[in-house]
Amino acid sequence: MAKLPSRRTLALVGFYALLIALWTYFATAIAPTIIATAHAENGAATTSRWVMRYWGGRPIDAALKDWRGIAGAVGLAGILHLALVLLIGRWSRVGNPERTTSRAPLARVETGLLITLSLVFLLVTALMGGVQDYFFYGQIWEQAVKGNDPWFLVVGGMYGQYPLNAYGPFFLALAPLWSLNPLAPKLVFAFAHWAFVAWLIKRLGPSRGLPGWAGLAFLLWHANPYTWVEIAIYGHFDVLVGLLCIAAIEARRRSRDAASVGWLSAGVLLKFLPGVLAPFLSLEKGRVRLGYLAGATALFVAGMSAACLVWGWSPLRPLAFAAGRESAHLSIFRFLRGPHSPIGRDTLFFSPDQWATPILLAALYKAWSWSRRVEFETAASCVLAVAVTLLLYKVGFPQYAMALFVMGSYWLAADHDRLRNRLPLIAAFFAYFAWIACFDVLMVMDRLGPIVEWVGAPTFALGCLLVAAIVCSGPRRPRVEDAEVTAGRVAERSGRVEG
Repeated sequence: MAKLPSRRTLALVGFYALLIALWTYFATAIAPTIIATAHAENGAATTSRWVMRYWGGRPIDAALKDWRGIAGAVGLAGILHLALVLLIGRWSRVGNPERTTSRAPLARVETGLLITLSLVFLLVTALMGGVQDYFFYGQIWEQAVKGNDPWFLVVGGMYGQYPLNAYGPFFLALAPLWSLNPLAPKLVFAFAHWAFVAWLIKRLGPSRGLPGWAGLAFLLWHANPYTWVEIAIYGHFDVLVGLLCIAAIEARRRSRDAASVGWLSAGVLLKFLPGVLAPFLSLEKGRVRLGYLAGATALFVAGMSAACLVWGWSPLRPLAFAAGRESAHLSIFRFLRGPHSPIGRDTLFFSPDQWATPILLAALYKAWSWSRRVEFETAASCVLAVAVTLLLYKVGFPQYAMALFVMGSYWLAADHDRLRNRLPLIAAFFAYFAWIACFDVLMVMDRLGPIVEWVGAPTFALGCLLVAAIVCSGPRRPRVEDAEVTAGRVAERSGRVEG
């Protein structure tokens, strides 16, 4: 028999229902009049200035349409926050009963901050609307809902004719959410991020023996400007990519290969980046599990084939687009083709971009063969694979690093016993993402200026330090010859003692 909700849960649900009802009344009965009046006054008062900041220069009908979408998103944010609060309460009781531990005061602070920050984050996500790439996501989902080709070609920019949709077929699974509310997928991204943080510090952390201060540190780390810009403001979905990678790693560590293959294939069909993990996840004690690779490949091919049956060859356009696009943003190859580059076509007789993909593939193979030789631990090898990919991929958009951001937090928490004294690793992660966060903030403020010409160089340097720290910190099996030398020394010392 199902357990009935507690009085506290029912009271919480009632409280959120009341707040959402009050907001709905304000958003539908009062706010439209305020917006229309302020729009007509054209910035004469404080309210008018805020309205013009959001919808300045646009017709009132368009402004009211946007408001209806934002108002509905705020109500949806309240529902998602209620679900998050209930999850936090459950994981707190199951993972670490705060009332019976000595860290109760710190845990209460941690819980209060988690609930408050996640609420503000969800509200900002809704109120910011659809900007930057999220605006284009909406166009893709709109075409999918209408039954048109969601990989349609557009003309413009440095690429000429290119697909606006550079993602896999699983990306279209978000279209029904978009039809419910244009900002619903964006809110799901924000909810997924904070649900992961709650699971990390309330469920996984206590089970791995994390000290009380570590949960608070993880919480504040995930509230840094990088997550606010990438998720709450821009609405990038790369956090889902990272979480699917984590699910594949966690299932693989639990010897649930079928589940791992499923999660990994879902990640690849959402965005192709997780595909670099397949060779690393197939390793087990130095052996390559061909069945794992075959299963992941079969699911990927099946998903792409199903998409091609519906839309023809257009689902393959993102693959060709990824291979042919120019280097950009944080990539070292963007720096090497810029005005500050120490090399040029006259020096090497080729463009650095032309060699970006071969260099990346060679580096990934080297990382994979080394991981296989030393029997690098599964999570560590996957973090290494993504770090190498970000280091040498020629399109260095900041949102791509979100997968490494969440995977790194998972690895540090899951392997706390072996990584707790690895201060260089923690410092390398902090420096790398602090730099990317600064770049993101400057991008939001539209103050990048000449930084775009040289930002790839320090990013590459910090990425190299991070890769080196991962290699030095990850657990591995000692080599046979090292073990034999150690055993010989121990035997020699024992003989001297006996003598």
